[in-house]
Amino acid sequence: SLHPTMRVTCTAAALAITGAVGVAADGNSVSSKLQVHIPQTLNKPGGYEHREALFGVPPYGGSLQQNLYYAASDLCDPAVDTRSGYPIRPKDKDGNMEPWPSPYILMVDRGGCTFVQKVRNAQRSGAAGVIIADNTCLCSAGDSCHSDPGTDCETREPIMADDGSGADISIPSFLMFKQDADPIKAEVMANHAVRIEMAWSLPSPDDRVEYDFWSTPTDLVSKDFQRQFKDAAQALGDRAYFTPHMYIYDGIKSGCQGPDGENQCYNLCTNNGRYCATDPDNDLDKGISGADVVAESLRRTCIWHQYGKENGVGSEWWDYVNEFMFRCDNEDYFASMECVNDCMAHAKIDKGLIKKCMKDAGGLEDDN
Repeated sequence: SLHPTMRVTCTAAALAITGAVGVAADGNSVSSKLQVHIPQTLNKPGGYEHREALFGVPPYGGSLQQNLYYAASDLCDPAVDTRSGYPIRPKDKDGNMEPWPSPYILMVDRGGCTFVQKVRNAQRSGAAGVIIADNTCLCSAGDSCHSDPGTDCETREPIMADDGSGADISIPSFLMFKQDADPIKAEVMANHAVRIEMAWSLPSPDDRVEYDFWSTPTDLVSKDFQRQFKDAAQALGDRAYFTPHMYIYDGIKSGCQGPDGENQCYNLCTNNGRYCATDPDNDLDKGISGADVVAESLRRTCIWHQYGKENGVGSEWWDYVNEFMFRCDNEDYFASMECVNDCMAHAKIDKGLIKKCMKDAGGLEDDN
């Protein structure tokens, strides 16, 4: 199968400079912690596994410990009804339930709109932090998670990515997996008090800044950045670690793979409709296809893994991307292996090594 960094769905380029965002309950690679203090029955040794948002401003070195409230809506509407949700509160003199008492941490279900929209609306309603309760089981969770009837499990973790508008978010947020969120939600909906803590260690304990770049080979917004940033990446050297990610979308969830495993989305997809990208010129009969974008995305991911993953600088990756934009970034040459090989030669990249990497990752044919 394709490398996990390619199993991401989004639509615009983004750059994030962070500490580690992956968090394990066993204490490995932890930059934050999520724990329930009340009731004690929901307290879990080591805390709850979760994922941090790639937006917002966590209080690094500090924590938030507040009562948890569960929103009765998806929080996609900016007009948040703070007098709804759980636990049930006393009524005021007008007979309306009292609003969530600040400060509080708000739990809201995933779905309906972007993570950024939910957290922004929670922030405007007075929340100090947000817990997104996943509503779909991960397939890897096995019998520990119970999906709603008619809902299939997800093969990959959701990523709390910025939708491009999250610069105004100042509160922190976590994603909590369904098997952990469900019992906490049930406790709150039974009108019992739940007190939860969100805590953060100081980032970059290795004294190194980590920054990630999300884009596609056809993205126009990021081209100037890709042309200009190599010198900065080299100057940062071992004081920083760069990781590029390529956006594609899941063809199976989008209905591009038929019941017999056939590709139903023409040339938008590779691997029998499993991995897809939008057609950059909106013409399925000519020009650059979605499948071409997927192929180039896999190629760039392999170039990074072979030439950049070890040192976090990836000079050859930057060189290849710039050579490609100069030589191949048009409908005549985008999918030309002759042009691609020329770019790799100028960037001093071993094309045989990249071909092997792409094959080992599952290639572009068959249902891999």
